Amino acid sequence: MRNHSFAALPLRKKIIYPIWSILTLGVFILGVSVAHFMGVTQTKNLQVRASILAQGVASNLSGALIFDDKKTGMDQMDSLAFDPEVIAARVRSLDDDAFAVLDRLPSDCQWVNNQLSCSDSFFFSISHPITLKGDVLGTLDVWFSKDNIIEQRYQIVMIFLFITICLSALALVFAHQLHRLVTTPLLSILISMQDVIAQGVTSHRLPVKHLDELGKVTHCFNDMLDNLASRDFQLNQAFQKLEDKNHYINQVLDSLDQGLLMITPERNVTYYNPAARHLLPQIEIENNTTVLAINELHIERLLADFEPVCRLAALLSHIENHQRLLPLEFRHKATGQQYQVSTYPISGERHSLVHIEDISARYLVEQRQRMAEMIFDQNPSSLIVLSRRLYVEALNTAFIRYFGEIKSLHDLRIREPFALSRKELTLLLKQGFLKINADILSDSSPTSKIKKSMWLPCLITIKVIKNSNNKIDSFVVSFNDQTQILELKRLNYQTNHDLLTGLANRQNAYKQLLMAREKHNSVYILFLDLDGFKAVNDTFGHHSGDELLKITAQRLSNCVSQRDIVARLSGDEFLLGIFLNGDHSNNDQTIRSIINRLLTSVNRTITLKDAKPQISASIGVYHWEATDKTNLESALQKADKAMYKAKLLGKNGFCFAENE
Repeated sequence: MRNHSFAALPLRKKIIYPIWSILTLGVFILGVSVAHFMGVTQTKNLQVRASILAQGVASNLSGALIFDDKKTGMDQMDSLAFDPEVIAARVRSLDDDAFAVLDRLPSDCQWVNNQLSCSDSFFFSISHPITLKGDVLGTLDVWFSKDNIIEQRYQIVMIFLFITICLSALALVFAHQLHRLVTTPLLSILISMQDVIAQGVTSHRLPVKHLDELGKVTHCFNDMLDNLASRDFQLNQAFQKLEDKNHYINQVLDSLDQGLLMITPERNVTYYNPAARHLLPQIEIENNTTVLAINELHIERLLADFEPVCRLAALLSHIENHQRLLPLEFRHKATGQQYQVSTYPISGERHSLVHIEDISARYLVEQRQRMAEMIFDQNPSSLIVLSRRLYVEALNTAFIRYFGEIKSLHDLRIREPFALSRKELTLLLKQGFLKINADILSDSSPTSKIKKSMWLPCLITIKVIKNSNNKIDSFVVSFNDQTQILELKRLNYQTNHDLLTGLANRQNAYKQLLMAREKHNSVYILFLDLDGFKAVNDTFGHHSGDELLKITAQRLSNCVSQRDIVARLSGDEFLLGIFLNGDHSNNDQTIRSIINRLLTSVNRTITLKDAKPQISASIGVYHWEATDKTNLESALQKADKAMYKAKLLGKNGFCFAENE
């Protein structure tokens, strides 16, 4: 039974287990034998050494016993202490009394009834008589420890145990290597035979590592595989070429974005690629609703939702007559998608290849492009598109009407030519646009039908056009005529300013005061009238008077802040609005300082072309507080009355209006 069980074991176990067991057991037996032999030998040596040592010490103790010299006896006993194995010694006289005792007992040993007892330590004792000329004087008892011998034996056992484990591992490795040497070729042959049987694999050859019996078996197996491979190669070579061609054609057809259908003269579909199934959902509907063979799909059903009908009839006619049809555009009734369909005759079985392409995106792009071109061309602003080198790529009708056709931006006639600074270029690249004002010579006037060259004030807007890589591709430049805008600004300025002095006029001043009132701001209204202005007009003429008014207006503006109001009402009358913040008492002191500054400035000598007239001013002041219920007209009247009061007081001064 055991032989049968061993025979049933795998070859790996038959090789590994015996080798490993024999080597491990042999090393273990050797280690135990060596440990036992060394332990016995050391024990015998210790006993011999103990006997000699006891005999020597006993011979030296006879004199100490005769003379009862215990000190000498202890000195002799101390000589035993040089032996590390001696743990105790005792000298007994003839009456069995202890004459001298050496005690080096371990912690687990003790004396019990004059006998040594240890719980863990191992020892043996030797007794030797003390004699003198044949007479026995006493007895020397010496106890020796066997712990060192036992410990050394234990260390030897541990060393041999470690060696046994290491050699056991080496034996296991050796057994494995031996197993691989024998079984690997056999296993390779087995696996290869299984592959040949299951999958027909004949391309793998086994290496012949050794020229022994296993090597010969491997070599014969390789020869058999060579014969099988040669036959398989000849058999499969013809099929491979056909499969390659078929696979290549199918890959090309499946990877196309355009739909392809193979149609018979009877208008049945015999083939369609994935793109056709995607473009014509009717294919899926037909397959899902009825169980149809592929050749039972009819082209009329697939294209039933296409229009116009006349083009669809032409397509079917060309398929039936096996003729080529150039691409025609169709529209899907439900989705509005645009398609391009063409047909090509296939020789052989008179089949036709129908090519279908979804051109909706392209159609939409073209439509948007046409719309963009129309918007660009009909834009009222003058537009041009420049390349990176500033060559004109496109220009609209408005630009041609105003500036003519140009090929480069340098062809524009600019009154003051300019070049973009580094800062402006950086701003253009960062923001994507840049605005510049310039006067450009136009071939025609925007307000006149008569063709006449003139300088047009234009706002030039440069916008950056970037490509898909975020790189600048071109520039769009618009030229907007600013003539009407500037004219409106000029008219607005004339409406709100005094033409002689450039100061705000009466209407503008009143409007600013009312706006300040709406914002609940307090204001000091100063009504100023020039003293002696009429005499200057009469003496030096109105031209000198006008020059004096201009200088006075400039002086008044220089004496106040920018947020204050300085206006000329009429003749030599001026209106000032002073806005102060802070404590009311400080404001009173501040306004007086400003008024004195105004009076001093007006009193300064004015040098005209032919004279140096001297004038002064009288000022009426009214503090129009935010909480004051007085309206603007009443506030101005109060300031006017205060001004006349200042004139009555001697001119060249000021007077505050009283709050009622």
